[in-house]
Amino acid sequence: MKKKTISLLLSLAVCLTMLPVQGIFAAETETETAAEASESTGNHVENLVIGTIADQNVFNSLTQSDAFGLMNYNGFTQGDFVYRDENNNLQPYFWKSFTISDDGKQIDFTIPLDAVWHDGEPVTMDDVVFTFEYLRDVRKSGSLQNLTEVKVTGDDSASLIFSEPDAYYWINASCNNNACVYAKHIWEGIDDPTTLDGPEAAIGCGPYKLVSYDSDAQVSYYEAVPENAFLGEITVDKVTVQSYSDETTLMMAMMNGDIDTMYNYANPIDSDVIDTVKGTPDIDLGESAFSGCYQMEYGKDRAPGNDQAFREAASFAIDYNQLATTINGEYGKVPGKGVIPPSCKGYDESLGSLEFDADKAAELLDEAGYKDVDGDGYRELPDGSPMDLSVIPQYSSKSMDMSNRIAEVIMNSLDKVGIKNHVDSDSISNSEIWEDTVTKGNYDISITRTTSGMASYSTAFRYFMGELREGESSWLWGTIRDDSFRDTYYAMTQAVNDEQYIENNQKLQKYVADTMAAEALCWETAFFPYRTDKYTGWENYPSWGAVHATTWYRLTAK
Repeated sequence: MKKKTISLLLSLAVCLTMLPVQGIFAAETETETAAEASESTGNHVENLVIGTIADQNVFNSLTQSDAFGLMNYNGFTQGDFVYRDENNNLQPYFWKSFTISDDGKQIDFTIPLDAVWHDGEPVTMDDVVFTFEYLRDVRKSGSLQNLTEVKVTGDDSASLIFSEPDAYYWINASCNNNACVYAKHIWEGIDDPTTLDGPEAAIGCGPYKLVSYDSDAQVSYYEAVPENAFLGEITVDKVTVQSYSDETTLMMAMMNGDIDTMYNYANPIDSDVIDTVKGTPDIDLGESAFSGCYQMEYGKDRAPGNDQAFREAASFAIDYNQLATTINGEYGKVPGKGVIPPSCKGYDESLGSLEFDADKAAELLDEAGYKDVDGDGYRELPDGSPMDLSVIPQYSSKSMDMSNRIAEVIMNSLDKVGIKNHVDSDSISNSEIWEDTVTKGNYDISITRTTSGMASYSTAFRYFMGELREGESSWLWGTIRDDSFRDTYYAMTQAVNDEQYIENNQKLQKYVADTMAAEALCWETAFFPYRTDKYTGWENYPSWGAVHATTWYRLTAK
């Protein structure tokens, strides 16, 4: 097939000679109004306008930051190996086909020989081999440390060979996580992937190339690359990504028809904000179950968190209905036991839901020896020493307010049954102190959030472990120092099929449910709204929304 040369650098060079530089890229043309940009010709969508609250400052195809990186969770400028369909099943994307060996140590795959980089260079098997060696040896991707060989088996075929049964879990956990091929001629010799910026850093082999960017207007423009149509004909010719200052402004833009949909990985529109557009003609709220959740962990390295009887009693003290309303308004639901939300693969509904019963909490606390000995209205530890729990909301620039509101509900609930508590003021005022305190387990109660997103292969259990295997590193939010929990976790990561994964995932859920080492605080409904007046073919993926890898091939003009 004759390849069409598509030169991002050339188009940018032309733009830069004609216009003042505005950040990394210069605007290619005068900025169109969103209404003008969204008009479509024939059956194709001429220009899909996507809104986000993420900044547009970093254009590096190896990062997941800012609007550019977040869009690349959707098979956008990058050639993701696989994607997840609406049923949460893996499907080929850049890979034309793939199989996982029965022992979980090998993935065989094929690639399209006609794919091109956005600068016009062909994608070759050398790029594929380079990618995996670069991710393993330079970027130090932990999930690839057991990759021993990238074996080329044909012009369009190769195999990944692992020393351990990591293949199944790697491809599942990596899906929609910038697991894609990278250009050897760009990234070779770059020792620190975060240092590369500018036009070269943005070059991928996905269905869209970045053509221009206006830093002042916080808008970027993309064009389809027909050669990289991995799922059939591309039906969306151009894409505009417009950033807004906050969710309210973003929703006003949608109500006004300035944008067609929105996207922000793992951060759906807040329920309070979604109510402002509820009932608006031609706007679908994009409602689906969220696969992440707020959760509470007990520090188990000290009293009273190291006492299961206390944890079980305290769980009955918490008003989960109030928490659900605080977190997700009228849409929130009382969570089940075991932490993993219903939209995640392997969710075990048989564990039941958490229960609020203040009287039962008080009774169980008394039975466990947590009594008010000195008559001050607060309970002491069983040995008679004072008890004053430190509560640490997760330090986050995006969700700090919500974390503090959640903490207030939990603290008031505990106070009503005589459990004295206080917020760790040092941790909530300094990110470094928070990180050091939580990762070392120096807390009584920690409030955190996991956003497993479309992947649904939740990493929450990893955070609960007190230690990992030698050579591994990760955030650790919990202090579960139990060999059985640790062994089951690694059995889950070395599953070779869905059945093994689900079996071990449910064992972990049951462990957490039985020991009350941690608990979810709400089952959330996610909202990723989109307009329905101009286009058809929208598909709202659970916890993901209307923007995903198949959007570019299914959306058409009415």
